[in-house]
Amino acid sequence: MFSLANKHCIITGGSRGIGLAIAQLFASAGASCTLIGRDTARLSAAAKSLPLPLPHGTESAAAQGHKTHAFDVASGERWEEFVRDVVKSGRIDVLVNAAGISQNSFLFKTRRQDVEKLIDTNLKGAIWGCQTVIPKMMKQKSGCIVNVSSLLATHGGRGASVYAATKAGIVGLTRSLAWEVGRFGIRANVLLPGYIQTDMTRGTDDKGELSALIPLGRLGLAEEVAQAAVFLATNSYAHNCVLNIDGGLSAT
Repeated sequence: MFSLANKHCIITGGSRGIGLAIAQLFASAGASCTLIGRDTARLSAAAKSLPLPLPHGTESAAAQGHKTHAFDVASGERWEEFVRDVVKSGRIDVLVNAAGISQNSFLFKTRRQDVEKLIDTNLKGAIWGCQTVIPKMMKQKSGCIVNVSSLLATHGGRGASVYAATKAGIVGLTRSLAWEVGRFGIRANVLLPGYIQTDMTRGTDDKGELSALIPLGRLGLAEEVAQAAVFLATNSYAHNCVLNIDGGLSAT
């Protein structure tokens, strides 16, 4: 039911956290994964940790194995170079925009360069990724985009105003794309994770105060977000989904 055999999936932020968890589950479902990030060594280690995809047929994309590309997703030019290389080698079936950086400062204390970096990485990175893969998917008449936003896109967060703004932008981007590209056989969906156990949230719940706010009483796991990503990538009628994975926190 959740097979990604013969599929080529691109995952930004794929070297750690939610992005890596998604890549691991995609690979387990048979996909060939291309991981994008800025740290070459970390990307290489992440790719080696992925289950090897099982080839299904002589032309299987999965038979090519997993690849890595190190570049800053905030660069539209680097995205164009990357996609030109990928187009030569085969299909782009799924794009997951999971790359992102966090914020922990009130807006009036946030440096201008930090504001720009948040917008460039979190929002522009997703925009450039979508913009550059869509023409290839249009030619294929198929494809799926899964953008990783955040619960803070709809609920906000103390000390996270710019981060929340970028994640809200991703929701708007995805919904507009769903209207634009559906007629070409391309699906676009967005995940809104709540507080997930990753490097980004380490130390935020040492006393259990954050867990106490969540109806399920705990932070989520990156693997649980990955399961939702696999659902969106494999369900052929999942389009324009805005899917909360937050342990019920959005209900409070």
